Amino acid sequence: MESIATELYNLKKNIILIYAFNGTGKTRLSVAYKDITKKVNGDKHIGVYYNAYSEDLFVWDNDESHHGANIKLDVKASNLNKYHQHIDEEKLNEYLKDYKPRFDYRFHNYENIADGIEYIQFYVKKEGSPENGEDIHKDDTPIKLSRGEQQLFIWCFYLALFEVESFTGEKAQSSHFFIDDPVSSFDDHNIFVTVASIMKLIDKHYKNRKIIITTHHIGLYAILCDWLSKSEKL
Repeated sequence: MESIATELYNLKKNIILIYAFNGTGKTRLSVAYKDITKKVNGDKHIGVYYNAYSEDLFVWDNDESHHGANIKLDVKASNLNKYHQHIDEEKLNEYLKDYKPRFDYRFHNYENIADGIEYIQFYVKKEGSPENGEDIHKDDTPIKLSRGEQQLFIWCFYLALFEVESFTGEKAQSSHFFIDDPVSSFDDHNIFVTVASIMKLIDKHYKNRKIIITTHHIGLYAILCDWLSKSEKL
């Protein structure tokens, strides 16, 4: 895996799209690529990653002792927590809106906001907006998301995080994005939405950063290839 990662690192292309079956090591490739880039840059993180490890930072607390009355999605502490306070929820909602979610969410921060988000709770989506500052969720029971809904929320969370300048940086501190399989639990409609969100990311960053995308989903791969070819970016 290290040899493949080295080839990717040395490849003079700013957009790299890789198709591979599940179980062939795409996530391990992203880790190997991270290790190589750290090794040649004084053991410093210089990239931004979305992979299975990103999703593993979000863990359900099903509150089984109270029959799920306070079910929540815990956010495990990591080096990302310091950037949570800078996430623009309006931007996050814009990304989510494209997927037409049937849920609302609410962040619960640590007492010290600089420590980031402690957990997230989700609710059945309500139409309209709260009046007079009233919390529309105050009488609602938190719900658990499906696997697909959870993944699309986490994907949109990271898209919003990519917008945080102090996270991505503007120079060599963030020389690449590595996106590994963002669509494993998505239906066909959401595949197109995800391709569109990836294309926006590419349009914004490909001139200054290397962007590596790996997937086992032949639909995502084919659509991205088609759109990238038409845009003459490949």
